[in-house]
Amino acid sequence: MQKKLIALAVAGLSTAAFAQTNVTIYGVADVSAQGTTMSKSVAQGSNPADGSAFNLKNNSSLIGFKGTEDLGNGLKGLFQIETNVNMTGQSSGQGVAANTSNSNFGSLRDTYVGASSKFGTALGGYLSTPFRSALTSFDVMPGATGDGRIENLMGGMRFALGQPGGTGYFNANSSVRATALAYVMPTMYGFSGAIAYTGSNNNGGSNQTTVGPVAIGSKGTSNSQINAAPQSALSLNLGWEGYGFGIKGAFQQAKVNNSMQIAYTDANNVVTTSPTFTGNAQGLTSYLVGAQYTGVPGLKVAVVYNRNTVGTNTPNGNTSFFEGANKLSNNAVYAGTSYRVGNWEPRLSYQHVSNTTGGDGNDNNGANQWTANVGYYLSKRTQVYGIVSGLKNNSNGVYNLASGGTSLQSTQGQSFMTYGMGMRTNF
Repeated sequence: MQKKLIALAVAGLSTAAFAQTNVTIYGVADVSAQGTTMSKSVAQGSNPADGSAFNLKNNSSLIGFKGTEDLGNGLKGLFQIETNVNMTGQSSGQGVAANTSNSNFGSLRDTYVGASSKFGTALGGYLSTPFRSALTSFDVMPGATGDGRIENLMGGMRFALGQPGGTGYFNANSSVRATALAYVMPTMYGFSGAIAYTGSNNNGGSNQTTVGPVAIGSKGTSNSQINAAPQSALSLNLGWEGYGFGIKGAFQQAKVNNSMQIAYTDANNVVTTSPTFTGNAQGLTSYLVGAQYTGVPGLKVAVVYNRNTVGTNTPNGNTSFFEGANKLSNNAVYAGTSYRVGNWEPRLSYQHVSNTTGGDGNDNNGANQWTANVGYYLSKRTQVYGIVSGLKNNSNGVYNLASGGTSLQSTQGQSFMTYGMGMRTNF
């Protein structure tokens, strides 16, 4: 009798295990220890004031759950739930401190539900847009993360608001995740593609970023930022792979709404704040074309060209970077290579974003960044790596290092250098 009960218990456990074999728990843990220096004055309120810092950086560590279910007749249901994980206990990297208020779980990553068949896959949820998926596919850095990731300068534009010394900036980025419906075509003869639409109420909010006041004038500085998150966005990509070569193009067009106030500083240092107005940035359009070669085992070589345009419609009488401009545009290029030899994998990348054209004359806001990263694999899933990266802004450029995690922030024209070591494991 006892043996029968044990046998039934074992059978029950086996059935439960079998029922869960289509659900996978996965993740990445990636932390690096890096020193960072900045060539010019540090932003007001930052620490330390000498332009250097040492930080532990959390490089897009994550945990996720995904699974599929066979619905019959070749149809499968699928889902994914994924979130960033806080590995360092510091959300902003402002140094080492006792902190018990932070959560292990951070911002949402690609999370969706959908169905797939021989005709393709339909998804709904919080997704990387096809533009972002295309861009990051060319990155040679592990997991497309860290200070040298391709998204740092590619896929958008960023420029200062106000006079030198201010911390405010306008940021428009097409390489994003968004609440969307998407369709991914099945791969046929090497061709693949995807299309997504975000809807007019992207991310469940009003899609309007309100900031202010932004001080602009002869003695003024800016202390706020505008993040022009795309909404009502249509995004698509199309690519082909074969014989070790791959080419891919992507396009994204989005409506943008934001509100801002302008604070004028006159010769007597009297500040006048305008009413809040809307509509100074109305649309964001980006496209890219890239190619890569992976025909030699362990080798990846990639190049990408990207152009971004923000359409503007500033109300009369408002003085800002947008005054008199109908379109602000920039161009960006990326080149990278990685090569796995035994347990070693050196990686090298360079990216450049041009100055913005069409603004108010303070357009010398481009930047350049190079990154060298060398990984040594301790196992199939775990590696240690060394990294060094340099970023140089033009005189009005306000780009920062990609992974954040440091108190050093650009206030126009700074150059950054970071170096250190890290460990990355996949599970």
